[in-house]
Amino acid sequence: MRRGGEGMENRPAYLLIKYEVPPTLHDRFIEELDRHDKNLRDVKGLNFYQKTKNVIDNVFFWSYTEWDTFGDLMDHWDSREHRDFHEWINDNDILVEAFPLEALGDEKREYRADREGEKAATAARAAAAKDLERRRRRGREIEDWDPRDEPAHTAIRFHIMPSQVNDFLDAFEDLQKRVVKDEDENRFFVLRKFATMNHHYLIRGAWDSLEGYLDHITSDHFINLRQFAKDNNIEWYGVPFRVLFSSEDY
Repeated sequence: MRRGGEGMENRPAYLLIKYEVPPTLHDRFIEELDRHDKNLRDVKGLNFYQKTKNVIDNVFFWSYTEWDTFGDLMDHWDSREHRDFHEWINDNDILVEAFPLEALGDEKREYRADREGEKAATAARAAAAKDLERRRRRGREIEDWDPRDEPAHTAIRFHIMPSQVNDFLDAFEDLQKRVVKDEDENRFFVLRKFATMNHHYLIRGAWDSLEGYLDHITSDHFINLRQFAKDNNIEWYGVPFRVLFSSEDY
């Protein structure tokens, strides 16, 4: 990855990385993720990260990161720790794709921690206590997981024609407002655009429980977005994922 031009180094940065990991390498890959996770805890400018695994396949792992600036991201990219991790990736023929992203929507309401009001604060405190207890007893094994005992996470990818973007953004902002107002269990609800394409958009969302997520996907406001997509011939693909390592753990 190259450093940006003048002015770009001081802009916020968002990066999504996909790892195609053969099933026989899962355990070793998670061990390497664990080592890499320990290095990430004190990295300058790293605001949020998640290392995740798709629930619906046995191949794809993901890294999602948010940075104060693009310069901070590049400093980490050039670091010895990052190079060592990706040297191991290359030595084991794990295929990698990196996707720079752009933030859209109301950034001040994306994360529950940034939302105003006692309801949000109370829900966040209760979730933090449950997460602490869960971390004490959970394993990292792929099979050692029950979605009924974990927070629910999902990623939805949309293919939006350029002429439809403004209408889609309006529809998303209406949805985001309702999520913030009505869904106490929502942890975050963010919209990102793939920076290297003019038609790929991504919603990432998380809820304290599977029940909270089911309440979301059966809500009128989410059904309205699905209807908008249907009426405008917009394709979307939803993928539930499990969080293996996260900045939220520390």
